[in-house]
Amino acid sequence: MNTTKRIVSLLSVAALSISLLAGCGGGTKQATPAAKDGVIEIKLSHSSPAVEDRLEAGCQAFKKYVEEKSGGKIKVTTYPNSQLGGEREQLEGVQLGTIHMAALSSGPLPGVFPQIMVFDLPYLFATQKAAYEVLDGPAGQEIFELMRAKTGIRGLAWGENGFRHFTNSVRPVTKPTDMQGLKIRTMENPAHMAIVKALGASPTPMAFNEVYSGLQQKTIDGQENPISLIVSMKFYETQKYLTLDGHVYNPYLLLINDKFYSGLSDDMKKIINEGALAWQKTEREGNNAQIKAGMDKLKAYGTEITELSPQQIQEFRAATKSVYDTIGKKEVGEQLLNKIMKAVEEAEKKK
Repeated sequence: MNTTKRIVSLLSVAALSISLLAGCGGGTKQATPAAKDGVIEIKLSHSSPAVEDRLEAGCQAFKKYVEEKSGGKIKVTTYPNSQLGGEREQLEGVQLGTIHMAALSSGPLPGVFPQIMVFDLPYLFATQKAAYEVLDGPAGQEIFELMRAKTGIRGLAWGENGFRHFTNSVRPVTKPTDMQGLKIRTMENPAHMAIVKALGASPTPMAFNEVYSGLQQKTIDGQENPISLIVSMKFYETQKYLTLDGHVYNPYLLLINDKFYSGLSDDMKKIINEGALAWQKTEREGNNAQIKAGMDKLKAYGTEITELSPQQIQEFRAATKSVYDTIGKKEVGEQLLNKIMKAVEEAEKKK
């Protein structure tokens, strides 16, 4: 009887293994363009709201451009508001090919591509213009190529999440020591966690779609995000204080499974690439509009806003200098770090 049970058990394990292998193979096969009734279908996911948000507007601009230019040979379906999982799950989906494309922040990328954290170093960019120069230039393209070679995920365009700022429900933050003891939600990003820790606060990684409830229930004291997301996600309803320190300029990335992309014809690749630029333009313009409208809304709501002077920002930069060693040199690598720093310096000169 025991022998029979053992045989049944072995057969079950074998069947499960075959099933898992088939499942993995199926995930990989989905990365190869397969036309359904002559139409290539693309799943495009992101974590921002479905309405009144520039990320979905950008994805809709991509959809419109690609579907029209392909003559209906490509169909794009967007999945906003974390419908296909949080950003980490979406990234994994793009890497596996179960999700063809995603518009994501850089937050979950260090898990598979640590070098992306070069753009998460504290107070790296002083201006939006300098960020555009670096990201859209050779340095940004080099990052995309390194990522593609290492992960199988191709970057199509850099969008804008914007300069990240701290909010909290405890006290105004005007100097680094004001951060001490605060429990601050961060993305699952070692650089962001290191910044918060260097300032004396307690970094608390949490999925984006759980942040509002965490703030509301006071599981966390504060969070850090760009103005557009602070407003669109209504974090301000739970946060009395906002400090405009711009500790990180955070891009969005429009990503595609490289195997899926490589299987497209040259004409279709061209359409996808051009559609990515339509996404970038719409998303960035929308972000700038949301920042302006968002600041007006925060002021009207009664949020206590602290705008730091250049001297105060230097104090915060000095307090987080260690991140350039722990993350910059060790995780990004000195060669790439120096290259990006040089690109930033050249971009700043073009003011």
